[in-house]
Formats: sequence, C-alpha cells, structure tokens
Amino acid sequence: MAQRYRIQHGDVTHAAETQGDGVVLVDGVACTVAPFGPLRYTVTTPDGRVTVVSMAGRAPTLWASAAGRAYELDIDTSARARTGPRAAAGDMTPPMPATVVKVVVAVGAAVEAGAPVVILEAMKMELTIRAAHAGVIRAVRCAVGDLVRPGTVLVEIDQ
Repeated sequence: MAQRYRIQHGDVTHAAETQGDGVVLVDGVACTVAPFGPLRYTVTTPDGRVTVVSMAGRAPTLWASAAGRAYELDIDTSARARTGPRAAAGDMTPPMPATVVKVVVAVGAAVEAGAPVVILEAMKMELTIRAAHAGVIRAVRCAVGDLVRPGTVLVEIDQ
C-alpha cells in the first residue's frame, strides 16, 4: 500500500510517496531506498547520486538527516492518503508540542493553499504550519509565545 508524506525543509515542502520494492517518488522523481543500518537508509536518485539518510522520531512526524540538513516528514495515514492526493482538510495543528514564534496571517486576510500561516519552534527546529486550502482567515487561535500541543487548532480558514 502506498504511503504519502510531506517533507518540510524551511519554507519548502516536497511530496513523497512509497511505491513498493524500495521505490519512493519525491516530487514525481523515482528514487531507490535501501536499508543501511539501524534507522539509516541509502537513497539513490535517477542520476546515480547516493545519499545516506538517518531517521528519528515516530509517526505521524519523523525527522531525517541527510548531507548535513534536517528535514521534517509529516506522514499522512488517513484513508484519503491511500486513495488520492492529500486533501485540503482544515487541519492546521502542530505536529508536536511547540512554541508559537510568529503568526503570519490576520483575521480577514486571503491566503492561498500552502501559504505559511504560523511558525512554530520545537526541539530547536522551526516548523511552518501552512494553509490547508485557499480562503479567508476566519480565526487565529494562537499568539506569539503560546505553548501549543498536537491537535490544537491554530488557524481557521473559510473557503
């Protein structure tokens, strides 16, 4: 069964999907992944470049380290993920306990899908919460300095 992921690095989001037999599509590019020790894997790109990736954490949020950079992987385990692209659900919640360091939007502002709405900090990592769909900000339910937990709705958007 295919598994879908969002890979977050700073303000850049990538889409990944397991295909089976060690093949993972990253932004539509097929890479081969093979075990390389406990929580370590080799990733081979179509041009033959090999990178060792170390993993940490547990679903739904994992972290990967490769070539001196850290990446956040948000695993979509919903039934929707098995049948089609990640839907624009209104789920703009933190993946782990975190502190709000910046609120990017205000009530009444129009946003595009994927636009940053709140910046969090957890474990010395910056986490960007993005608009789940295009619309108008109905409510901002957090402020700079707030300590937020997984499942806490940070922003509400009307379509």
